[in-house]
Amino acid sequence: MPNGGAKSSGENLTSRHRAFVRDRTTFLFLAFALAFVVIVGQLVHVQVIDRNFYRAKAARIRYGTLTISASRGAIYDRNGRVLAMTIDTISVFANTREIKDMSGTALKVAQALGMKADEIEHQLRTHDGYLLLAKNVEPSVGDQLRKLRAGMPGVGCEQGTMRVYPLGSLAAQIVGFTNIDNKGIEGIESVFDDKLTGKPGQFRAELDSARRVISWTKRTIKDSEDGKNVYLTIDVTIQHITEQALAKMAKKYSPKGAYAIVTDPNTGEILALANYPTYDPNKPRAVQPDLWRNKAVSDLYEPGSTLKVVTIAAGLNEGFSPHVPMAYCTGKEKMKGGRIPCVLHKPFLSGHGRADMYRIIEYSCNIGAAHVAMKLGADRLKRYEKAFGLMERCRAGFGCEAPGYPISEREWRRPIKVANVGFGQGIAVTPLQMAVVYATIANGGVRVQPKILHDIRDPDGTVSEPFKVGASRRVISKNAAVEMTKMLSMCVDIGTGKPAQIDGRTVAGKTGSAQIARLDGDGYEKEAYIASFMGFAPVSKPRLVITVVVDRPKNSHWGATVAAPVFQEIGEKSLWYLKVPSDAPMKKDIKSKPGVKPKTVA
Repeated sequence: MPNGGAKSSGENLTSRHRAFVRDRTTFLFLAFALAFVVIVGQLVHVQVIDRNFYRAKAARIRYGTLTISASRGAIYDRNGRVLAMTIDTISVFANTREIKDMSGTALKVAQALGMKADEIEHQLRTHDGYLLLAKNVEPSVGDQLRKLRAGMPGVGCEQGTMRVYPLGSLAAQIVGFTNIDNKGIEGIESVFDDKLTGKPGQFRAELDSARRVISWTKRTIKDSEDGKNVYLTIDVTIQHITEQALAKMAKKYSPKGAYAIVTDPNTGEILALANYPTYDPNKPRAVQPDLWRNKAVSDLYEPGSTLKVVTIAAGLNEGFSPHVPMAYCTGKEKMKGGRIPCVLHKPFLSGHGRADMYRIIEYSCNIGAAHVAMKLGADRLKRYEKAFGLMERCRAGFGCEAPGYPISEREWRRPIKVANVGFGQGIAVTPLQMAVVYATIANGGVRVQPKILHDIRDPDGTVSEPFKVGASRRVISKNAAVEMTKMLSMCVDIGTGKPAQIDGRTVAGKTGSAQIARLDGDGYEKEAYIASFMGFAPVSKPRLVITVVVDRPKNSHWGATVAAPVFQEIGEKSLWYLKVPSDAPMKKDIKSKPGVKPKTVA
């Protein structure tokens, strides 16, 4: 019996073991079967249900749609001389994980880039992964590196472009500059950014495992459209003359700033516009951002005596006689609300006496101009200020132009305010607005809107936006403009504007010296002045209007000594360059002697 019990117990153990194995086998079979069903289901889902999704995803991994950059258009002067252009460049990069010979690679790269091998090697050894070795270098460097690339794994080149300004600082505040992405930041680059930028294209290509384009698989989808070319009205030669004249003056008088504008009064074209100091747009970050601003069109100042032209022209247009005394000047005059001073020089140390319009302009009589303004009255004077364009933006195309400072109706009702505006204080304008005032006189009383844009052309040279003379309006009668011109001519011939005389040319113009208002509006700064001179030549047929404004010159603040010589230099050289015929006798620098031929001063 004991033996039978043991056998029964062993059979039970075997039976339970078999059942356990069978259950586990069944479980595993079911698990594998379920997994198989899941896998099959997933395969069906991927290959059938979501087939299009995964095919598209695979295509995105295998193929790429990339951008074809459009070349930015160039900026030219009126004669086609380049002011801004885009050049092809390359950037050199390295993947340090792929470089096997650091020293050898550093030596070859250094030779191509013109750098020191130890500096390159230091960069390679201290970086892990992608490293930019040089940005925007000559394409020829890329050619050298490509020849060495077979024995130099881990080093490559990327093509790119860079904006350059071949003439450096010339016309910098006009042209402006772009940022690293070739987007216009200042000047014409910013104003016409949409025209210059162009439209990018697209191409499709296969990519390798590192997401690099496989070149022979490229297929263009859409061609790029290069940007349009912008032609300005400025003349590089006249611009250079203007900037040189300002720099020469600045060396002597060390002003805080200075501005000069040369315009054609007949068409409104701006032939030159200079700001001092200037900067190099190839390296704009090397200077304070304040220098980027085109202050000749964006900053306001009180013009002083140069604005007397508006007051006297208004009086002439209203029928006031130019030879009837408007006031008796004793050098100072009290009136309700204040006192009017007159700056006196020999032979008028006791005042200008009986001041008619001619004497007001010739010798810059503040008291006489104030009386003309008060005779006109606030409403008429304000109407002429507006008609000459002093209350509005010139809209010449710079994009940063300021309107004149608004004067409230309450202020206009104060007699002292009208008097002050009459001789150029208490009103704020831009140098460009004043240039337009004198251009209006030179153009026979017709104001022509100033322009900096000459035309816009497609990359193939076709003119897409032709030049059009700016809108015009008559401000004063032709007779009034002629009389005003005679006064300005007398100012240069025998008055305060003598230093602006140009040998062999007739010149009309006006000096100015104005105090600078405090920023808090409480009076004027001590010993701070704006010196200016504005005028045109030749008088018989005006070709150039030249405006010179100098901010806080040292050693002298008179327009006659600081600004008029700048006018003279710009006018003399520019008229010669433009081949404008002489209309006045040339001065002789030696007395005629027997057998000696007199020399003329050019």
